[in-house]
Amino acid sequence: MRFDNLLRYAVRILAAYTGEIPLQAWLKNFFRDNPQMGSRDRKQVSEMVYCYFRLGHALKNIPAEERILTGLFLSNHKPDQVLEHLRPEWHAQIEKPVQEKLAIVCAVFPGFDVLEIFPWKNLLSADMDHQAFCLSFLEKPRLFVRIRPGQEKTLTAKLVNLQIDFRDADPGFTLPFKTYSFAGGTKLDEAFVLNREAVVQDLSSQRTALLLKHNGKKEFEAWDCCAGSGGKSILLADLYPGLHLTVSDIRESILKNLATRFEEAGIKPTHLFQADLTDRNDLPRQSFNFMVADLPCTGSGTWSRTPEALFFFNPDAISGYRQRQEKILTNITEHLKPGGFLVYITCSVFADENERVSARLLESGSMKLEQEELITGYGHAADTMYAARFTKVR
Repeated sequence: MRFDNLLRYAVRILAAYTGEIPLQAWLKNFFRDNPQMGSRDRKQVSEMVYCYFRLGHALKNIPAEERILTGLFLSNHKPDQVLEHLRPEWHAQIEKPVQEKLAIVCAVFPGFDVLEIFPWKNLLSADMDHQAFCLSFLEKPRLFVRIRPGQEKTLTAKLVNLQIDFRDADPGFTLPFKTYSFAGGTKLDEAFVLNREAVVQDLSSQRTALLLKHNGKKEFEAWDCCAGSGGKSILLADLYPGLHLTVSDIRESILKNLATRFEEAGIKPTHLFQADLTDRNDLPRQSFNFMVADLPCTGSGTWSRTPEALFFFNPDAISGYRQRQEKILTNITEHLKPGGFLVYITCSVFADENERVSARLLESGSMKLEQEELITGYGHAADTMYAARFTKVR
């Protein structure tokens, strides 16, 4: 009876949730209004709801109950109590490879096609593997922690003493700093001093450091235009001690959080300010010889963490993001010194936000493309990102 009730709760949530706010925040409000659910049940129901959304746009016409159980089966490789009680014949095969499990699901739902999880193959960046990307939604993303310079020995000892399960980041990624990988949801509060000793930062985000490398003198002026959580600002500070760093974002709340995070990290930015980069009047008067522009985008490269965004996404939104990106790049490059560098970054998988924006930037004739990379985090339980490095030639 307990597991039937949990399934009913999950279906109730799915009927009410509209995707207008992140699922994590919505569930927090739901559980606050339903205090009769214990912590174990809340965790199980959350898992069921997330697994429903991990199927993306596949099997959208089957009953919600069936879709939840299918998602649980395909996204888990360890015993699951709900599946054990409600679909025991599947639970007996829970540890099988995903390709075998897909065949089992196809036998029950002949119309199932894993490629329908992400149905917009024609909109992807050229180097994307559509099938691998679809399969990545059935894999729970991992937590990545970048060790700050000089902290590796101390932090590793702490993890061993606390008996926290960790491993080196995927060897397929070249990274400038030591990085450890943890199962999603791992509690690390006691393992290190956040931001001071280590930084929680996705594997692909760290990989952008290879394009952020600057071959000139150590001390230079850089502008992180859309700083967000500040991960790349801290990365820049670690790559280049003595860096003169200017940081901006459109959101006041983000800037307040950034100020706290920088203090924890021991970083003192030269300037921290609020700006709408589509408005030239908000831009600084000075010029820079280095810019990082991790611009607003669909976030499609991060949807394995927020699969509800995939489920509710309307591809018509892409053009609005692309136009905003192009306008921001036009504005900020006016403040880039000749010979200076710009690194353009998105966490998108769509060509219209990636290669085509870069191509448009080159049309001005003032910018030269040095390097671009689609950082394919799928297959590594990480995000997928695009990064391109330009030099201003005039």
